[in-house]
Amino acid sequence: MSVISELKRRNVFRVALFYIVSSWLLVQVAETVLPVFGVPDTFIRGIIVVLVMGFVPALVFAWIFELTPDGLRRERPEADAVASARPVSQKLNIATLVIAVLAIGLLAVDRFGGSTSRDGANSGPQAGPAPAQTMDELAPPARSIAVLAFEDLSPEANQAYFAEGVSEELLNLLARIEDFKVAARTSSFKFKGTGADIAEIGRALNVETVLEGSVRKAGDQVRVTAQLINVADGYHLWSNSYDRRLENIFAVQDEIAGAIVEQLRLQFDVEAETASRTTNVEAYDHYLRGRELAREPTRDGLLRAIEQFQAALAIDPDFAAAHAGIANAWVWLEDYGGVKSSEAYPKAEQAARRALALDEESAEAHAAMAFVLDRYYDDKQGASEYFERTLELNPNYVTAYNLYGDVLRDMGLLERMIEVHRRAVELDPLSPFMRMRLAAKLQVAGEPEESRRLIAELLAEQPDNDYAFEELGNLKMGTGDFSGAFDAYRKVHVQRPGDPYSASQMAEMSIVLEDETAARAWIAEARARGEDNRWELDPREQLAKWQQDWESLREVGDLRGGHTGARMRGEAAIGLGHWAEARRHFTEALRMSGYTPDEPVLLQHVHKLAGLEIAERALELSPDPNRLEQARRPLELLVDAKAIAVNDLNYYVALARFAALQGDHEEAIDLILQGFGQGEPIPEWFLLRDPAFETLRDLPAFQAAVDRARDLRESLQASLPPDARMP
Repeated sequence: MSVISELKRRNVFRVALFYIVSSWLLVQVAETVLPVFGVPDTFIRGIIVVLVMGFVPALVFAWIFELTPDGLRRERPEADAVASARPVSQKLNIATLVIAVLAIGLLAVDRFGGSTSRDGANSGPQAGPAPAQTMDELAPPARSIAVLAFEDLSPEANQAYFAEGVSEELLNLLARIEDFKVAARTSSFKFKGTGADIAEIGRALNVETVLEGSVRKAGDQVRVTAQLINVADGYHLWSNSYDRRLENIFAVQDEIAGAIVEQLRLQFDVEAETASRTTNVEAYDHYLRGRELAREPTRDGLLRAIEQFQAALAIDPDFAAAHAGIANAWVWLEDYGGVKSSEAYPKAEQAARRALALDEESAEAHAAMAFVLDRYYDDKQGASEYFERTLELNPNYVTAYNLYGDVLRDMGLLERMIEVHRRAVELDPLSPFMRMRLAAKLQVAGEPEESRRLIAELLAEQPDNDYAFEELGNLKMGTGDFSGAFDAYRKVHVQRPGDPYSASQMAEMSIVLEDETAARAWIAEARARGEDNRWELDPREQLAKWQQDWESLREVGDLRGGHTGARMRGEAAIGLGHWAEARRHFTEALRMSGYTPDEPVLLQHVHKLAGLEIAERALELSPDPNRLEQARRPLELLVDAKAIAVNDLNYYVALARFAALQGDHEEAIDLILQGFGQGEPIPEWFLLRDPAFETLRDLPAFQAAVDRARDLRESLQASLPPDARMP
């Protein structure tokens, strides 16, 4: 008899099939039932290992022994065996079929049953997708997670910052995994205390899995529980509890991250990624407190955050993340806290460089350095390289996408700019700030309607949201609706008592309206929130130009410093007729902002190149004939996109300056006329006094453009009662 026939006779094949189907059913039951009782996944894995190891012995057992109506026996003579084989075979077939049906039924319930809530209870059927959306559009990325804010279960309920810090550390660690989407903190923590179920959270954040947990801290003991849940069916993929001494909190975080990596079959070396982390719990506690204070960009909060980061460094001077925290805090103090650039950025740079020296793979430190290079040194290429490296290190670092958008705008890469801001919103869909930053960039990209829609949507959800009012003010100012802009900026001015931005904007609108009293009043308001901060210096620059107060303009340039200060000093020298001095300042400004004739001209170079051209012509030098044409290109890109200028000269007027310098008077006037209604209103006094338009002043068409600017100013003045413009 052949081996195959003998295997069939002894029911080895049937035993193998029965064993496989039975094992499958056992594993399905274990995976469904055991997590409910908090049994760790290691136990389930142990069951699988035992079943695999038992497969071969089961087959050997089937070969040696035969199941007969009289019980187990060793091999019998063939004639007797054949006589008893048929009923035994039939019983095995029936048993296998029954178990297979049970396994398939359990699988069907698992896959197609109702969703469960966060505690595992059935939450009933969920609303289906909107008809206009396809399943592909709704399906979350196959590798994605939201880390919810861990609950504080401590006896005194005063450890929320610590519990959230533990979960945020896990979020930041997982965010570094390539090709793995991690919802940003603002959005995932928004569900804290809402009672939302897992299905709702998964839909809102468009993720496949959710990690939730709790922390109970008492003295030097800490208990951390964590559960990884599948959004599609609400079942636990993994869960565990850890009772440790507080000093072992870092090991707990690593174990949780490692379990997630294992469950989701990700490629990530947790140990290598956490090598530079502090091991001092007290320093870590100060760091978590500092990070919580720095969450909202207010002057007081950011200064207190720096104190906490410094306290962490007093304990552990090599704590790279604390240095990076200080760097980012100083960056935001300059933007939102009214601190002078000359004070904030050197401190930010020092802290960022120290963080990079300690941890060359710190995404936060790379982003801080990129921001310094962008805002302080105007080195867009260098900033771009740091941002790209940041996103390599942490593909889910939503703040970096946001900041990178400003660099891409200045580089003229508008499509990439919108792309990174949309990515920021994708990662942080519930963040008002990220949504409004996208709205701002849509204005630059010539998409005001989508920008207006996003602003309206946020105001419908949150009627007092200051980010929405800020972008509404920018949009209305950029489209000439000064009444609406004043109204929106006033709301921001009240809601952000430490931020000089809105006062600065209202001062600049007052200068366009030639209302010196209101302009000086709003400049004083901005100064009260940050003397010599750039938001205070911007309207002082415009006021000096309007008043032709060249000494004041030079003073503002000295206070501003850097390439922007050098440009202002050059413009002051032109006003005074000091042509050689002007040429020197503009040359210095271009050098400081990274300009080289053989590289593409960036947006920050165009005004400096125009000033250099004016100075060299007055000195009867022979400027580079290609320089003006090169300088036009970034402006042409913005004009073609119908971009709205905010905090900058109307792009059409800026391009008209180059057309006038090239001797094309007709094009220059046509561009000025197109500029009405596109971007910020054109100040009448600018057209009359800018030296680039010197050769146009006697032309009737140019005079008509000046008259139109005057009519627009008077119309805007009439639309606003004088007291509406005052603080």
